[in-house]
Amino acid sequence: MMTVCKRFVAALLLATACALKPIERRAAVQGLVGAAIAPQLPPLPAAAAAPVALKSIEWSATDGFDSDFPSQIDFIEFDEKAYKAMRDDPRRTPKFTKAIANRLKALGPDAVVLDLGTGPFCVLALVAAKYGAKKVYAVEANPEAARRAKAFIAKCEKPNASGRDGEGVIPLAPGQIEVIEGFSTKLELPQKVDLCVFEICGSIASEEGLYATMKDAKARHLKNPDDPGSYIPQRCQTYAAPVSYALHNLLTPPSYDWSKIAGKDPIRFNCRDEALQLLAPPQLLEDVNFAGPLPSLPATVSTKLAFNVDAASLQRAEANYADAFANERQLQSLLVKEDGSKASAAATSADIAAKFSGLAMWPTLVLDDDAATLVKSRGANGEAQKSHWQTVLQLLADAPVAVAAGTTISLAFDAKLDKDVTKAAAYKLGGSIA
Repeated sequence: MMTVCKRFVAALLLATACALKPIERRAAVQGLVGAAIAPQLPPLPAAAAAPVALKSIEWSATDGFDSDFPSQIDFIEFDEKAYKAMRDDPRRTPKFTKAIANRLKALGPDAVVLDLGTGPFCVLALVAAKYGAKKVYAVEANPEAARRAKAFIAKCEKPNASGRDGEGVIPLAPGQIEVIEGFSTKLELPQKVDLCVFEICGSIASEEGLYATMKDAKARHLKNPDDPGSYIPQRCQTYAAPVSYALHNLLTPPSYDWSKIAGKDPIRFNCRDEALQLLAPPQLLEDVNFAGPLPSLPATVSTKLAFNVDAASLQRAEANYADAFANERQLQSLLVKEDGSKASAAATSADIAAKFSGLAMWPTLVLDDDAATLVKSRGANGEAQKSHWQTVLQLLADAPVAVAAGTTISLAFDAKLDKDVTKAAAYKLGGSIA
């Protein structure tokens, strides 16, 4: 989800990759490295027939995150900008609204709803109340966010409450929404609920304690835990694809040492950043079905994927890079050589489009059976688009690796999940190219 990166091993990476606006990130990089950047790409050998081992990487779900609401727990928290981005995301909130409204219409006027991770604005809880829920329990673990949520609901309960103030206030009956501070895994609700609504899906779906939270909710909080209609969303998924990363190609030694970065904390990108281009169609990396059986925790969930680089993806990557060089001024500046001459945008686009940097990962939420409510952080084929979530990149090589149509990239992914929701998920990724 959209937050501010906390640290990277190299200070330049902070300027290169942390900011959520790609133009600003590239501008910062250009300002730091200046004329030392030479976009002349060193020759790389063609992809070998024998498998080439990639880096083996381990990291935590909380690596690289910061928050305006600090705590002592090993758990992802969000700042004010992130909460507002979630609330205002046009690819997210309207679809949640439609799915919740449809479900509550089917449940009838006595429906009881649980909103997990309600946040300071109680967005999903307010939607549930607006569309007929008799009672909504809005649970928030972050003390400051919970305090603000209680104040916000109190404002909605005032006799003169009006949505005209621009803050999302709607008139509420006193007690219709009850904000409860704490982790749902530690709470006893007054009653079981008909519907659980939540958006605790990270940029890698399992990042935000999803498994532990929902395993407990199924066991203790739901009237019908095996009914898909008891959950919105019904599934949280992570998609992944091998990618070329423009700056991995354009910022080269000795001015820039990627070996200090590759294999460390993941790099988190705005989902509309064209500096990442897919080299193969995306595949499903995680698929958490809440109505189905969830693993007993602690557990390690393992996935193996084989991506086949195809000509269509390479052509699309080249075209997208060419368009980015033509339209983004800061990216254009990376084509300037030390002697002041400018490298060919067309030749550079063709070259870097056939270079593998690492694995990109992003979430999709299946709210219900209606395809119109599918929440995608990237396009159906991994296309860049605006989203409050981020695309997570793990670099798997110190230098870009040449690929071609027919190259196979084989990867193994492990998610180590704890029973304690305050213990961050741990990930491991590795593989080979042949």
